[in-house]
Amino acid sequence: MSDNLSQTSGLTMALNSGALAEGTNANTIQIATAINYVIDGRFYSKAITDNIAISYSGPAVFQASAGGVQNVNGGFTGGVNGSTRIYGIYLDTSGAVSILPGPIVDNAELAAGRVSLQWPDVPAGVCPIGGMRIGLTAGVTFTPGQVDLGAANVTDTFYNLAFMPANPLTA
Repeated sequence: MSDNLSQTSGLTMALNSGALAEGTNANTIQIATAINYVIDGRFYSKAITDNIAISYSGPAVFQASAGGVQNVNGGFTGGVNGSTRIYGIYLDTSGAVSILPGPIVDNAELAAGRVSLQWPDVPAGVCPIGGMRIGLTAGVTFTPGQVDLGAANVTDTFYNLAFMPANPLTA
């Protein structure tokens, strides 16, 4: 077998943009364009879907602005200068959507270039299709699926991805 062929075994990636956006209903996202994607070399597709509920119930995290270790279901509270994080958006082989939160950064440190905004990891068995960047002002709390993306002092930005970027965002 050629080395070129062996390097692509197990390929996982989205083949086109899903035009990710805020859902029509509160606390949801939408896939505005059908997505074709590959997980471990096998083809799948996800139809246009609006009002996809998002939530995360993973492990507890440390967050200084919330007083230490918190079980916040992927949520976070804006620190003194505001805070930002990216949630990875993934599809599995059945087309189910899941999210995974990345690290939280201070907005002033990010703007000054002293820290970067890291992308979340990619769990096994899913394909990353995008990222959802959430920025908060000081003292505002965001929990996926509980706080509307259009709420006051919550700024959302969607990134459509083929795979998770290797480099963090610097602004």
